[in-house]
Amino acid sequence: MVQSTREVTSDALRFAQEQGQADIAARYLAADEQIEGYGFGGSESLTVFLRRAGGELFVRKILSERLVTPRWRRDGRDVMLPPTRKARRQTEFLRGLPGSVQPYFPRVLDVRDTTTQRSEHDGEVTYNEFIYDMTFIDGIEVGRFIQQYQPAPRTVALLYAEIFRLLREQVHVHGRRKPRYPTLEASYFSKIERRLALAAETAPHTFNELLLRSPEILLNGRRLRNVPALLRALRGTERYARILEPPSHGLVVGDTNTENIKIRNIEPLLRDYSQLPAGARPFTYRDLRLCFLDPRAIGFHEDGVDTGADDAMYDNKPWHNSLGHYDQIHGEHFDLAYKMIDGIPMLRIGFHEQNPYASSYRDVGRYFADVMTAAWQPDVAMTDDCVDPFWIIRFSFVMGTHFMAMPPFHFSRNADGELVDDPQHQRRPLAIYAEGIEWLNLALEMLEGRHREYLGIAVPSIYDDALSSLG
Repeated sequence: MVQSTREVTSDALRFAQEQGQADIAARYLAADEQIEGYGFGGSESLTVFLRRAGGELFVRKILSERLVTPRWRRDGRDVMLPPTRKARRQTEFLRGLPGSVQPYFPRVLDVRDTTTQRSEHDGEVTYNEFIYDMTFIDGIEVGRFIQQYQPAPRTVALLYAEIFRLLREQVHVHGRRKPRYPTLEASYFSKIERRLALAAETAPHTFNELLLRSPEILLNGRRLRNVPALLRALRGTERYARILEPPSHGLVVGDTNTENIKIRNIEPLLRDYSQLPAGARPFTYRDLRLCFLDPRAIGFHEDGVDTGADDAMYDNKPWHNSLGHYDQIHGEHFDLAYKMIDGIPMLRIGFHEQNPYASSYRDVGRYFADVMTAAWQPDVAMTDDCVDPFWIIRFSFVMGTHFMAMPPFHFSRNADGELVDDPQHQRRPLAIYAEGIEWLNLALEMLEGRHREYLGIAVPSIYDDALSSLG
């Protein structure tokens, strides 16, 4: 589905528009190309839907350093790859997919790796750019479908189940391997520290030392452990590390944010399932004709080499959009209060009761256990040595680490292209930081035995010797 510019929330496109949309977009077009619309969502790329005379619609993704707010290091590696280099990896990922997986992704048509010069107040500046064309996948993004049609929570849960079945049956079966442990430091702990350092470099007043270094934080009235205390506890207990390590790696999409999943047939989702018997499967992912966009394209690195495989837990991101409030945060459907109280940072996030996601997400958690057990089958090993008895703890942990590493992608600039470094202008990365705090505290409390149940799933004790020997 082609989106009009009024609907787009992409930071890169908004900046392009504020700087003169026609001029920005035109520089990336050939004479015979016409703009049909712009991509919905995202923060790093300018996504344009194009058509040549008499031709089919196709997609052009433009990654330019001048359209990205944080100043990524050009020599960054693995989880700190700058957007232009990450985009190149994405094209390599798409071109290298197994034949049975390729129909669920767009096909790369062309790539261009360029530099551009621009006169700015401090002189001539050179920007790296990476541009690539892909086939256009019709339909509507899952997130946009929920925003527009506001389906019942049960319908959202049924949709999630099919997304996860597709991942389990068609994607995760490829590239299965045992990772060479440990993975936690590179995949999560140091990644969080480096990403938050980039956030502090980008907005040093908002992401200041008090926010990032205080051992505690007041969040919506609760006193919780802040990042330093969380990382110290998670790093410092050998049994925690054994529980949190993934039992296996495989091919993953890596960014199943619902902005990156398209439904090509929404008709089954428009029916009433209020009287559907428990456990029924009224449609399949093939009925919906689901497809993925924008894979993360970065696997776990061993000895500096990308293995092309990672933890399947990464692909639980639809729950980020709902249980993790990402859609409401990304759409800025919330109010934020931020101040210091006796040297302790205090954040209060209030989501608007009347927002386009409220009715669909408010009760979706009641279906969490059904979706996870039916679709993911987390207690059933994909291979004999890949049982994951502590998956619910790892789920909470990965939810938290995802959010905690995301703030750099969500800074915004004003109409003059300047970043206003204050909490209200940068409330979106602050709310994402807060979400990470909540999920990591939940994971740590599960490890400590203080949470014995989550949304209908029993949390196993990590001191059960029969289980911990498998973890």
